[in-house]
Parts: sequence; structure tokens; C-alpha cells
Amino acid sequence: MATAEFSMVDSLLTSLGIRTFRATAAAAKVLRGLGGARTARKFQKGRPKEAKPSAELEDVETLLEGLDGRKVAWAQTDAIKKAEYLEECLKRMVGKTDECAKITCEVKGAYESGQGEELAAWSSCCWFVSETVKSLRHDFKPPLGPVRTVKGEETFEVVETFPRGLLLSLVFLGMKGEVWVKPGKRVRQGAPRVNEKGSVWLVLGAGNQVPAVVGDIVHCMFMCNSTVILKMNPINDFLGPLLEDCFDPLIRRGYLKIVYGGAEVGKMLVNHRLTEEIHMTGSDKTFDAITWRGQKPKPGSKKQDPPFKKPVHAELGCVTPFIILPGNWSSEDLDFQAKQCVSGKLHNAGHNCVALEVLVVPENWHLREKFMARVEHHLERSQKRIAWYPHSKANYDRFVSQFPHAKKFGSFDESTGQCPWVLASGLTPETASSSQENWCGVLQEVRIKSKNLNDYVEQVADFCNNKLWGDLSCAVFVDPKTQKHSKRELDHLLEKLRYGSISVNCPTTLVFAVPTLTWGAHPGNTVQDIRSGNACVHNTNCIQDHQKSVLYAPWKPPIYPVWNYDNVNLENSAKGMVNFFAFPTLPNFAALALQALFGTP
Repeated sequence: MATAEFSMVDSLLTSLGIRTFRATAAAAKVLRGLGGARTARKFQKGRPKEAKPSAELEDVETLLEGLDGRKVAWAQTDAIKKAEYLEECLKRMVGKTDECAKITCEVKGAYESGQGEELAAWSSCCWFVSETVKSLRHDFKPPLGPVRTVKGEETFEVVETFPRGLLLSLVFLGMKGEVWVKPGKRVRQGAPRVNEKGSVWLVLGAGNQVPAVVGDIVHCMFMCNSTVILKMNPINDFLGPLLEDCFDPLIRRGYLKIVYGGAEVGKMLVNHRLTEEIHMTGSDKTFDAITWRGQKPKPGSKKQDPPFKKPVHAELGCVTPFIILPGNWSSEDLDFQAKQCVSGKLHNAGHNCVALEVLVVPENWHLREKFMARVEHHLERSQKRIAWYPHSKANYDRFVSQFPHAKKFGSFDESTGQCPWVLASGLTPETASSSQENWCGVLQEVRIKSKNLNDYVEQVADFCNNKLWGDLSCAVFVDPKTQKHSKRELDHLLEKLRYGSISVNCPTTLVFAVPTLTWGAHPGNTVQDIRSGNACVHNTNCIQDHQKSVLYAPWKPPIYPVWNYDNVNLENSAKGMVNFFAFPTLPNFAALALQALFGTP
């Protein structure tokens, strides 16, 4: 860690009355020992997952009847009492931190950060729950930041929702998150669904990472006021018993039930008379299978109404673009931003709806070749992941077949199942694979020819909006000088991009992790063309009429990012994140700040 970085955090802690070590060589040595190993951990192979017994259909019937009998009581429970229940769950979640990371890594494997990646994922679960508790205690109207009016092609209001409070601001130095509301609407807050009579919702849990599952439970129960039956995805149903323990305060009171099984159980739950609404995180193909029952009309058909009539709320995938705006970047800038982009691909082996799929760069940028060389460097340097998610290896093989000249960074390891990263470079908007997520360790470089920055921005917006499938999230990387001198072009791009979330100078993973921002597709998708979905989760500030969220990060954070793949102290930092996000006290902040100092490789 650089002395300047240490001194800055040290002075911040000191200003809050927290006694810390000074940046002497001796102190740094002591703190480094507290921070843990400073080298990347060895690859740990996962083990085959044991199949969890499927629920008996008569048992599922009984569970649904129980939830139906409790739905009115849940709907009429006041917000303060619900906050108390959820805080009970939160305390149990913190206690299950190590167990969650251990069992997940045993199945999925672990890479440079050891258990750090899964610990960080669990910290975001705790953050969702903690912010929801806050929202309930404020009757769905927690304090907001400043509101501003934007007058671009349309006029709309923007409200700052992140970070709120001194300690959170110190953890996320230089970051700012906003929620943009729809043109013609004013910023206002309120419960997303009043639902006074109650209802029974089925949650079809995501199979890739636990934050999506936890977020969906919390959203449906506390923001939509429904009792919930969660069907675990067979891919990660090993987490079910842990979630049962964490959410026991809700389960034992009859407001939440968790079941297991495959297609037969899912089909029964979807079609059951007591299941009133469905919430899912997954693929558009699953959504279409539920709503259209294999009868989806072809484009232009007069048939508009699907045979399935229940509401289906969906958060789906995206061919996620990371957009590079040209500038005079230093060698350090090129390496750091390339590392951030690669980290956005590597996380969870690319099995994320936020994972980098397409790197959009200006063809005539004088630093394009140097930037791509650093991208290749980090793909080469990083540990190779296993395509563990079902069908992802087939997606991988399909991509390699489509782009036979794509560069592979290593070779397939028969003994471990590790796949080399694959980069298809030099593509154009016409030659890129743009119609479906690859959902594995592959990415594309797409070059945009342009006359100037304004022309580049217009072409990028057209390519991302109209040719890349999905509208969930994207990222924009722009240096401070370009931000200052080309503010009009940047603002125009952010306004034109039709995505539910946009991150500036950080991977899209970060937008998903911040619960006070919205997460979901850009508004306007239909059952005929669902794209990235029709639902919005998180949004713990309960902003109504939202259009998108934008998260701004500094060009280079003052502390080495926990989201970079090579952070060498992520295990310890993530444990600090769990405690701080769950309970943002001064001691928890100090403990997190101490560990965060030692992530620099």
C-alpha cells in the first residue's frame, strides 16, 4: 500500500477519534500481518454437488395453504414490526458468514481471492437486508440527497441516493449514485405495493449467486407485502438450509417457505391456484416458457395475449457492454482501467447478468492497441475459471466455433475443467455476436469508426440500444479531463443509453451491489419482447416512477478496489464489509477501513 493512501485513511480515522497506527515501516509490517497473505491464493477445485431431495407435491400443497392462510396477517403487520423480524434475520445472517463462503467454495471452487468473492457476495446480501430495515423504519421514505433537474432531449429529475451518511461516504470515497425518474414525473417516495389484502408469491430463485436470491425474497416480502414460497434452483440448492436458518424468524411465523426440486415442482407451483404472482431471476427463455407455454407468436403476429394470465415479474440477462470513451490516458490509467474491465468479466466465472460481454472501443483512438494489450495481459495473468453453470461450456464451445480466430489465453485443463479466457477482437457492430448472452468466460472487442467524439457517442448509443440484446446494465469509462471538457457528450450518452443501470468508471457489479439504487431493465419491455425483464428490485429508498440508476466512481479510487480480481486481502476486507453493511457502526467502520488498506497486490 502506498504511504499516501495509508496517510489519508489514517487521517480520516483520526479525525473521527479512532486511534490508528502511523505509516511507519514498523506499523505497516504489523498491519500487513493483520491483513493476511499478500499473494494470490492457489486455485481450489470444487466438488460435485449432492442432489437435494425434491419436495413431495402434497407437502408443497400444505405449504401453499399455510402461506395463503397467513397472507392477510402479513399484509396487515406494521412496518416497524416487520423491521424487527428482518433485523432478527440480519443478525443470523452475519453469524452464518463463514459457513456460506465455505460451502459455496466447496461446490464452485475458489480462485485468487480464496473465499473472498463469496464473502463479498454475502456482504451485499447483508447490505440489502440492512437498507430494507432502514426503509421500513422510515415508513418507506428514508432520507434522500439533493434533487436536480436535467434539461437534455427531455426534462427529468434526478435524486442522489448513495452514499448517505458520513461512514458510508468514507467507505465509498468519491462515489455518487443517482436515480433518474421518468420525464414529466417528480421525485417521490412510497411503498412499491400496498397490497392490503395480501397475496402469495412464488419466487423462482436464481442459480448463479446468492445475492439475487436474498434480494428477491426481501423485495417480494417487504416491498410487495406478500408471503413467499421460494423454490431453490437445483444448481445452488445446497444454500437452502443456510437460508432456512437465516430467515427462520419469517419461516416459523408462517410467512416464508423454502422448497426444493426440479421441473415437476416448479410446474406445480407456477400453475397452482394459490400462487397469485411469480417473481423470477433467470433467462428470457424461462420467462417465455412460463408465459407463452411454447406458443410464443412470431414477430408481426396478431396474437398478443399469452395463455398464462398470472403476473410474472422478471429480472433477466443482458449482452452487457463496457464502453470506452477516448482520452489521453497514462500507462497507469491504461492498466488500471483494463484491470477493472477484466474484473467485470472474471467475477463468478462470467456467470452473471452483469458480466462484461462486449468491450466497445473507438477504432481511431490512438491508445486503443495499448489498452487492449493491457486487457490481454490481465486475461493471461488471471486464474482460469471453470464453466460450472449448466450449458455454459456449450456456450463457450459455440463462441469458439463462431470466432475460430479468437485468442485463447491458455488451454483447457482436462484435470480441473478450467477454461482459458477467450477474446474475439477487431469486430464491428455487424460482425459481433449481439443477440444472446454468452454466460461464460468469453468476450468481444467491438470497434466503432467515428469522425469525432460526438459522432462516436451517437454510434455507440445506437449500437448498444438497437443491436445488443438486453437493457439491464452497462458501463462507461471516461477520464477526468474528458469528463470536464466533453461534459455535453458524456451527459448525452448517459441520457441516450436505454439501460436500467449505468456505472461510470467501475464494473456494473457495483451498481447491482448498492441497494439504494434501482436494479432491473429499462422500463418499457413487454411480454411479447421481454428482453432484460419487467421488474425492478433493490430501490430501498422506494423511488417511484424510476427510469434508471447511474453510479459514478472516481477515475482511480483512493483505496485499492475490492472488486478487482487481484485484491490480495479480499477475504478479510469482505468479512469487514459483512459487519459494516449489516450494522454500520464506528467500530465496524474502523475494522473495515483497516483491512481495506491491504488489498493492493
